[in-house]
Amino acid sequence: MNDVAKRAGVSRGTVSNYINNVKIKESSRIKIEEAIKELGYIPNIAARELKTNTASNVVFIVPTVWNPFFSELTYYLQIELKKIGKKMLLCNSQDNYLSEIEYIEMAKQNKVYGIISVSYSNILPHLTENLPYVAIERYYNESIPYVTSDNINGSKLAVNELYKRECKNLLHITRKVENNKALMDRKFGFETACKELNLNYSIFNCHCKSNEFRREVNKFIKESYNNNNKFDGIFCATDRYAQYVIDAFEEMQIKVPDDVQIIGFDGAKSYSNEHLKISTIKQNIERLAIEAVNLLQLVVNKSETINNKILPVSFLQIETTKKINEQ
Repeated sequence: MNDVAKRAGVSRGTVSNYINNVKIKESSRIKIEEAIKELGYIPNIAARELKTNTASNVVFIVPTVWNPFFSELTYYLQIELKKIGKKMLLCNSQDNYLSEIEYIEMAKQNKVYGIISVSYSNILPHLTENLPYVAIERYYNESIPYVTSDNINGSKLAVNELYKRECKNLLHITRKVENNKALMDRKFGFETACKELNLNYSIFNCHCKSNEFRREVNKFIKESYNNNNKFDGIFCATDRYAQYVIDAFEEMQIKVPDDVQIIGFDGAKSYSNEHLKISTIKQNIERLAIEAVNLLQLVVNKSETINNKILPVSFLQIETTKKINEQ
């Protein structure tokens, strides 16, 4: 800063004001920017934060980036964090418990603003009171705030939409993942709605690894139909699971939605102008990001009132269900 001040012909205080976004004379700003460019000056952000006891980085931990929901969530989180002057450190755990612990320890050592995480691992023993933490899609305990979609009512909505389209024999496709409250709630909502409507239903709840699930779904669908156990309506816990089912039916030359109707859950896009094809229960992913950042600020500021957020969902009629007026 002394070198910049000397080159620009201004005081060190003026340079300090410029760097800290305090308004200075336009003529001084021009001189300082020219001096910075000539000297290649880069402020030491870490030193500044240490001195001022502030932090600008937020760690965001996700199980994978090979998922449109997590990708879109990352996109909106980065936007919301930028609005409050924070930067994101994206950590892809690859659904690995040890990697998540490493990222949490890194966050502690580097004095970050806080952590926002989508985790299904037993990381609670590694979280401390002085490490601001917000969970997405998971309940830990009363001291850790979380934001999630209304998974139970979303599943009930899916069942009711299939019922309105005259589906009588329903199937739920899901995967058994420990601590994944979203999947558990979607399964519970499906069962509850089917019982309320007195519908025949089955559940495929595979206890297998993510990279094995597509094969297991394909196998189950084909075995069911070979045994003449056919379904006219299928609710899948995610849009990706729905695509696995669609792929199996294509191989069997069974038409969707003429022969069987399918509803997924998410409504996320892989790119901004993607045309979605799967009828789905749509989460408000942008709102999830907004509420997660809001909660993190409340935790950092030690607010006395921090309420968990459960966000409403909606049904998107697209290509894998029949339009009501066509029946």
